[in-house]
Amino acid sequence: MAREALTHAPAEPREADLADIQGMVYSGFADHPYAAYVFARLGTNPKLSRAWLASVRTRVTSAARETYQPHGRVQVALAPGGLRALGVPDLVIDDLPQEAKLGMHERTRTLGDPPASTWELGNEDTPLDVLVIIFARDEATRDQMIDRERSALETAGAHVYPAELSQDLGGREHFGFADGLSQPHLPGPHREPRNGGTAVATGEILLGYKNAYNALPHAPHWGDIDVGRNGTYLVFRKLAQDVAGFWGWLDKHARDLAPRDPAAAADLRELLAAKLVGRWRSGAPLTLTPDRDDPGFATPEMRNNFEFLPTDADGMRCPITSHVRRANPRDARGGSAQDSDDVVSRHRILRRGRSYGAPLDDAAARAGRDDGKPRGLYFISLQASIARGFEFIQQTWLSAPGFHGLHAEPDPIMGNGDGSSHATIPAQPLRLRLRNVPRVVTVRGGGYFFLPSLTALERFSAEPT
Repeated sequence: MAREALTHAPAEPREADLADIQGMVYSGFADHPYAAYVFARLGTNPKLSRAWLASVRTRVTSAARETYQPHGRVQVALAPGGLRALGVPDLVIDDLPQEAKLGMHERTRTLGDPPASTWELGNEDTPLDVLVIIFARDEATRDQMIDRERSALETAGAHVYPAELSQDLGGREHFGFADGLSQPHLPGPHREPRNGGTAVATGEILLGYKNAYNALPHAPHWGDIDVGRNGTYLVFRKLAQDVAGFWGWLDKHARDLAPRDPAAAADLRELLAAKLVGRWRSGAPLTLTPDRDDPGFATPEMRNNFEFLPTDADGMRCPITSHVRRANPRDARGGSAQDSDDVVSRHRILRRGRSYGAPLDDAAARAGRDDGKPRGLYFISLQASIARGFEFIQQTWLSAPGFHGLHAEPDPIMGNGDGSSHATIPAQPLRLRLRNVPRVVTVRGGGYFFLPSLTALERFSAEPT
C-alpha cells in the first residue's frame, strides 16, 4: 500500500486483517500456560536466515481464531539487527523508531535501569536479533517445540541462547497478587469493551490504523509496501523480583506499628502491601473495597469497574503513590476527568507477561529469608510507539519521584528506587510514611522488537529486490 493511500486506512481491523495479525495482539493464550522465549543472534548468511524465517512463518498463529491449531502457538519478533541479518535494506530499517534502533540497552538512563553490563541478555555481549515465543498446553509439548525452533535456528547458522521458561502461578505474580487485570480494549474480534475495560484507538497498539491523535503512527515501508501495517512493537524485559525483600520489609514495618499484637501486625502487613500495589492480593481494587480484601470485587465484571475522582481523589483509599494508580491514572491524571482520560488513552499498552521461577514459601518471605533461586516476571508489552507507550509510562509515571505532586516517591514496585525513597499512605488523623523503600524489582535484560504481520514476515523472508 502506498503511503498516500494510508490516509484512508480503516479505524479498526477487518476480518481479513485478523488473519494477518500475530495472535498475541488479541490473546494472551491463557489456555496455553507453558511459555518459552527463545532468543537468537542470526548468522552471517542472509539466505539461510531468510529460509529459516520462511519456514517458521508457516507456524505462526494469527489472530483469526478459526486458524488456531489444537495445540501450540508460535509468535516471531525481530530486532533491527535481525532485519539486517535477513538482508532487509537499511532504508527500511531506518524507518523504525529511534528507540527501537538504539535498543533497550542504550536506553538505561532514560528508563532508570541498572547498567546493561549487569544484564543476563540483551546487552552488547548478548545481542538479540530474534525472539521466538512459544505457548504450549503442557510442559512436554513446550520442550518439543523449543527443540524444534532451536534446531531450525541453528541449522540457519544462528547462535541460540538458553530458552527462558515461564512458571504458571495460577494468574498471580511472585509477590502474590493477581496479575494482568487491567488491559485496554482493542477493537477487533470483540466489538465492545468487556469487564470494565476502556477502549483505545487501534493505532495506539497496531500500525496502519489511526491513533488517539487521529493520525497514523509512523511505520516502516519497503518501497511502496507498508511492511508496518498490522504489526506492532514488542518490549521484553526480564525482571527479577526480591520477594523476601518485599515482604520482609513490610513485615518489619507492620510489627513496629503493632508490636504487641501479632494478629494485628499480620493484618497490617497485608494492608500495607495492598496500599503499595493498589489492589488486594485477590485483585480487588482498594478504591472499591478499602478496608478488607473482598473477592466479590475481584470478579471480571468488577475489578476494573472504577475511577478515582468520584470517591478517592486524594488517595485516602488507594494512595497516589501506588503502582495501580501510577501505571494507569485513569481519570485522576490531572484536570477534569475527561482531560485525564484523554491523556491516559495516549499512553496505554497491552501486557502479555508471564512469571518465571518457583514461588518462595510464604513463611520464608515474611521472615525475609530468600532461598537464592531466581524468580521474577517476563514483562512484555505491545504498542505502536515504544516512546509514547512503555518508555513514557516507565519514565514519567513509574520512575518519576515527583509524580502528581509527590516528592522523592518513585513507584514502590516498579519505580527503580535506590532504597532511599519513601512511600506516603494518606490516613486520618495522620498520614503514614514508609521510609527506605527497597528496590524489589531489578532488570536482568531485555530488548525492543518489531512484531510484524504475517505479510511482512513473508516479505522479509523473500529475496530482496
